[in-house]
Amino acid sequence: MYKPSLDETFQEIIRNQLPNFYRLYLNPYVAQTCFCLSEYVRTTWNQQQDYQTFLANSFDEALSGAIKLARYNLNLAKLPTNGLIFNPTDNLGSFVKTKVRDEYVDFMPGLTVVSSIEEIQNINRFSDSFGFLVILTTCDDIVKKILPLIEDDKALIITCMTRESLAQLRDSKFTKVNTLVPDITIFDESFVNNEVPFGAFTAQKKLYQYWNQPNKKTFHSTTFQPNTISSLHFMRCLEYADGTFFNSIAENLEIILNNIQFRTKIFGNKYNSALLKFMTADVRASGGFVYSEGNKIFDCVSGVACSIRGHNPPNYVEELQGITGKDEQIELTNLLYQYTGIENIVPAVSGASGVENALRIALTVQHPRRHVLVLKGGFGGKTLFALTGTWSSAYKQNIDPLYSDVVYIDPFAKDAMEQLDAVMQQYSIAVVQIELIQGVSGVRAIPETTIKYLQTNREKYGYLLLVDEVQTGMFRTGLFARSLLYELKPDLLVLGKGTSDMMFPFSIVQYTDSIQQKLNALGSSLIKEIQERYNYPVGYRTVLNVLHKAEEMQLEEHVIKSEKLLKNLLCDGLASCKSVRDVRVFGLLIGIELNDTNWPQSWFRKQLSLLYISSIFKHSSYPVLVGFCQAETNVLKITPPLTTTPEELTQICYTITQVLNKPFIQLFASAINIII
Repeated sequence: MYKPSLDETFQEIIRNQLPNFYRLYLNPYVAQTCFCLSEYVRTTWNQQQDYQTFLANSFDEALSGAIKLARYNLNLAKLPTNGLIFNPTDNLGSFVKTKVRDEYVDFMPGLTVVSSIEEIQNINRFSDSFGFLVILTTCDDIVKKILPLIEDDKALIITCMTRESLAQLRDSKFTKVNTLVPDITIFDESFVNNEVPFGAFTAQKKLYQYWNQPNKKTFHSTTFQPNTISSLHFMRCLEYADGTFFNSIAENLEIILNNIQFRTKIFGNKYNSALLKFMTADVRASGGFVYSEGNKIFDCVSGVACSIRGHNPPNYVEELQGITGKDEQIELTNLLYQYTGIENIVPAVSGASGVENALRIALTVQHPRRHVLVLKGGFGGKTLFALTGTWSSAYKQNIDPLYSDVVYIDPFAKDAMEQLDAVMQQYSIAVVQIELIQGVSGVRAIPETTIKYLQTNREKYGYLLLVDEVQTGMFRTGLFARSLLYELKPDLLVLGKGTSDMMFPFSIVQYTDSIQQKLNALGSSLIKEIQERYNYPVGYRTVLNVLHKAEEMQLEEHVIKSEKLLKNLLCDGLASCKSVRDVRVFGLLIGIELNDTNWPQSWFRKQLSLLYISSIFKHSSYPVLVGFCQAETNVLKITPPLTTTPEELTQICYTITQVLNKPFIQLFASAINIII
């Protein structure tokens, strides 16, 4: 059988106009992938119970999610939440910790890594110390020795699978391992031939029940999931690598692809029912628009600010092929240096993994300093270590222990400077993590006084400045990066979302020569480990191509002009609107704060936003898809493709202003099909 090509997978997506990053789409390949992984676990261990899967962008993200799920259950059961990771092949890298000379810098509290059976045997009572065990091997002899060391059935078992180890496990010769039925199974990048970011964890449905509650269904998620490139390539690789298994479920896979009702059922049961919104039909996407049931809808969510040029750039594969053959990483490093003046890069596969990599680098070079300063309202991501930079407690419930040396200050408080002074004097801050515009918390710009303080006091207090430009970078607010507006030169800068071109999950961390010199002096292998984990040539080419196209299209100038137009149309159009409290426009990152005075509870505020979103989506002449901020649900969030034309922006603003200016009672009546 012909080995699947990644270029062919891209071509299929583009040819069929399949949405790639689009959360309201009942992606058949996501449903198929989750069905396959569930069946793999169920049939390998001869289980009758049901399983649910979360798709991630890497083994690390999947492991992070599996640990969160385990801890959530253990916390509720009042059992130990510490975990033991058995890593005999030493392939975990810097996920938990990294070595600095003769010491370790710990990133993940509550996790103990061992590499031998003897180390496990030295633990007197496993169940008293650990609530879960992660096994990074399926070697029959090793697992056989582990079994007696687990004293009762309270400890949760997390197993990690490669394509090779799963094949061995399903071989009849490997029988003893089957007695160790995992509670959670992790799948890594080998299932997509290491060609595209991919990871997944599949858990017993009884463990997932808590995350299936309405307010927890996206408790663990990342920007690029679910996506089409990873799931479709998984399916194409599966047929090639395990034809016997593929053929055994081929009939079900065909039904998922062609039967929307069955797909909906599988998508909701095996993946996430929270995403079953708005659209329950087949969707196509091209440029700035999505198409469903004869409706043409302008996409102003764009994968949550991922889109540079809209969906499915028609010449994407050919464009990347034009870059092939060069040292893409060196070329991208040099090009990004021209934009920011920061000398070095390491890759990542999402905004969250980018933030994690940046934090790991900062804490390593600043060792033994441990404290991270974060601004209230900030968002670093939902993976275990990225939560360090996420202020809201809603994302952290029942997953303790987390990295604890974190200090928060309110940048919008009248006494913000006093707060900063007090923190700097009380703690030895290693790194300050900052978003210049808080995208999740209402599209709010950090006051310039706070930014100037953090810039001017770096040498005095010795901290590093980590600027998260996942949402604001890649020309989203006009300049290449928002930090250029303030003449900042961060020690570390994280780029994401737009780096993907809505096609390939990828992000970048820039860091200075000064940091590289310190890492060299420490003899650290951290950078090498990160590069090996996330080194996707197609990712580098995608970012390079975005930058080349941005220059051709004069994207910076275009976004700046678009901002002026939006300010005129939205601010003027909503100036007397009683339902709107504020309009905030930063390039093509827009927040419209609804007047929720009469909606004191967060649930009601969210429903109010959903009512307006639905009305904008169902507009009779020019339907538009907009979103809302996760942490401030009364703020509508608008992030169209950066190439959106003035004519399209005018139409978008007409729809939004017309809907928001309607009396609430009229919108409500329309929503329940009542004619007043």
